[in-house]
This record gives sequence, C-alpha cells and structure tokens, in this order.
Amino acid sequence: MAKKKKDTDEFELPDDQKKALDDWIMANILPQRTPEKPYASYALKLLFEESPDGFFITNPQFKEAMLRCGFSPVNKNKLNWDFRVSITSPESK
Repeated sequence: MAKKKKDTDEFELPDDQKKALDDWIMANILPQRTPEKPYASYALKLLFEESPDGFFITNPQFKEAMLRCGFSPVNKNKLNWDFRVSITSPESK
C-alpha cells in the first residue's frame, strides 16, 4: 500500500487569515522565561477561535503560525505542542 503524500497546502491559510492569526498571537501571547505551566497548541488555538476576530483553524495551522511568530515548542514530537508562554488577553483568562 502506497503511503499518502502529505498535502503541502495542509498548513496554508489565505493571506488575510494568516495576518489576523499572526497579529492575534503577537498581541496576546508572550514568551515565558520560567518553566511554569505550559500552554498546549490546541488550547491556544481554541482561545484564538473564541476571540472576537477568531475563526476556525486546524491545530497544525496554529502550530505553524506559532513557529512563524518566533515561538518554539517544548517538544515537536507530541501531537499538541506545549509552549512556555503567558496569555495577555483579558478574554482568555
């Protein structure tokens, strides 16, 4: 059985959605220096979707956006990446 080729468009969003997501990440997520409770990519994705300007995205799309914005996961081998970050948005608290 042939292995299915990974779709290169799996992570792609239209430019306006990519900008909105990146802007939200940069405005609401800060790097955390101390190893406190990390946030999982899926939980952060849900916070974005529930924000006033949010929309549905996949977990891989969110993880790609976090990388694009300069955030590194604790372990890339996990399905839901943990990020050492803090949330600044009042709607996420």
